Amino acid sequence: MASVQRGSPSPPYRAWVVVASALGAYPVHDARAADPLNSSDKAATSDVTAPTAHNEFNLVPVAGGTTDIGIGGGYFAGLTRVRRGDDPYVWDIESAGFVTFESSGGHVIVPYQDIYVQATVPRLLQHPLTLEIRPEYSNESTLNYFGLGNASSAAAPPGAPSKYFLYGRIHPYILVDLRWRMIDHVAGHMGLSYEQNWLQVASTSKLADDLRDGSPEVKRLLGSIAPQAVAKMALGLQWDNRDNDVSSHSGMFHTVDVSLSPGGIAAFPSRYGQVTGIACAFVPIWKPHVTLAMRIVGDMMFGTPPFYELARFKDSYDTYAIGGLNGVRGVPGQRYYGKVKVFGNVELRTEIVSFHALGQAMVLGAVAFFDGGRLWADTTPQPQLDGHGVELKYGVGGGLRLQSGRAFVLRADVAYSPDASPVGGYVAAGQMF
Repeated sequence: MASVQRGSPSPPYRAWVVVASALGAYPVHDARAADPLNSSDKAATSDVTAPTAHNEFNLVPVAGGTTDIGIGGGYFAGLTRVRRGDDPYVWDIESAGFVTFESSGGHVIVPYQDIYVQATVPRLLQHPLTLEIRPEYSNESTLNYFGLGNASSAAAPPGAPSKYFLYGRIHPYILVDLRWRMIDHVAGHMGLSYEQNWLQVASTSKLADDLRDGSPEVKRLLGSIAPQAVAKMALGLQWDNRDNDVSSHSGMFHTVDVSLSPGGIAAFPSRYGQVTGIACAFVPIWKPHVTLAMRIVGDMMFGTPPFYELARFKDSYDTYAIGGLNGVRGVPGQRYYGKVKVFGNVELRTEIVSFHALGQAMVLGAVAFFDGGRLWADTTPQPQLDGHGVELKYGVGGGLRLQSGRAFVLRADVAYSPDASPVGGYVAAGQMF
């Protein structure tokens, strides 16, 4: 698998993405990024010899491909305004895009497209207010659907087409999020988002079969696949005393989020809510060289969410839970769908060497990890969909981390899982948590 951004869709890639290069436009100093929503008594460690104000630029072209989606290319990019006394930065603009191509019936098609731009201002109006604005466009024709519940099977019926478990989705999206400091280490946030959805479902697909012939419970959970818009509002609280919000070495980061989609009308038919709790802890074993990073996630939906939301957690754009680059790695993205999800991640992070390249201060590290979790199709027992017992879905693997400057981390992981075929590979911007 691969992805082109933090929290982005993770299409079912089965091949490695090759990182072509990393270009730096300005020198970077050794300051650790501070979070303006954290305690006001945290000492900033900015290099006093740094220029009063300067820009840091990162550009990383990527290329790769698979038999599922063909070959393609894209980029990671980030432009950060840094000024002495304004940790971690004055503002940051990041963007990423990825497009793939393949031949089908003598024609070249584009099975996957994604591009986004995110602007972040950590001290809006010189106050502890962080503003994020993120427009994004995705067109995916190779999304997985193997059925609902923890016991869904990846075995296709006899005579099924090669794309039996796939469907397509086009979805432009925009998010505006505002976070503010309440007391030391405690912040609140409020977000508004809008998304338009068009689904492409072949009549010979697993999704079409379940919509047509599934049990009453399955049909109820799947709902309608007609074009629809989804508007959501979200509120949340966070506790954050990490030493660094880009690549943490100590501290904790806990969040509780509630999102609501009023819906119930023709243009916005889905009326539902979602509650997500996430707890993260970072234990320095040999600071800053070795860190034990841990995360536990619980997510529950209620009402009638669109079926594609059942594979995700949190009110965040395409963060797949039991599968994908932001949940249980090794398990294919969108492998499991359900309203209730619990999973965790353990990473042993090491920083191997620090160096300068192309005018940038960089840190190369390695990671070993274990991910595991389970989900349930509905908030009421559905043993025919979820099975019995623990039935843990898991992935185990390792990877590399390259931190460039103060605000950019590139990660590359490989994971084995009993659900993988044969392994999952991921390239993304930013630590997973």
